[in-house]
Amino acid sequence: MRWLGLDVGASRVGVAVGDEAEGVVTALDPLPFASPEELAHRVAALAAEQGCGAVALGVPRTRRGTSRGERRVAAVARALGQFPELSLVLVDETGTTAEAEARLRAAGVPRRRWPALVDGVAATILLEDVFASRRRGGLTSLT
Repeated sequence: MRWLGLDVGASRVGVAVGDEAEGVVTALDPLPFASPEELAHRVAALAAEQGCGAVALGVPRTRRGTSRGERRVAAVARALGQFPELSLVLVDETGTTAEAEARLRAAGVPRRRWPALVDGVAATILLEDVFASRRRGGLTSLT
C-alpha cells in the first residue's frame, strides 16, 4: 500500500510519500496550512494523484498536556474523516524534527536551507517509523 506522511506545522505541512511493500519513502514539496478543511482537501487530492490509500498523521506530544499543535492535528484528523477512501493513522511525531535536523547536518546541507527541507524530512522519518512498526507487527489497525 502507498502512504502519505504528514508533519503538520503552523504555516506549512511536511509531506512524504512511501510504498510500504518497497520500503521506499520520499519527501514531497510542503503544503501550505491555511485551515484543517483546506488541508484535508489538498491531502485527498494528493493521495489520489500519488495512488495512496493511507495517511500517517504526526501528532506532537507534550508533557504539559494538550498543545496548540495537538489541537491543530486533531482538527486535521477530523477534516480528513470526510474522505473514507483514506485510512488514517495518528502517530507520535516526538523527535522527528530533531532527527531531520541531524540528517540534514550529516548530509552537509547548509543550515540556511534547513527551513525549506526539515518538514519534508520529518514527514519522511515519520513514515519510515510507521513502516518499521508495521513490519514488527505494530500499527496493524487502520482507522
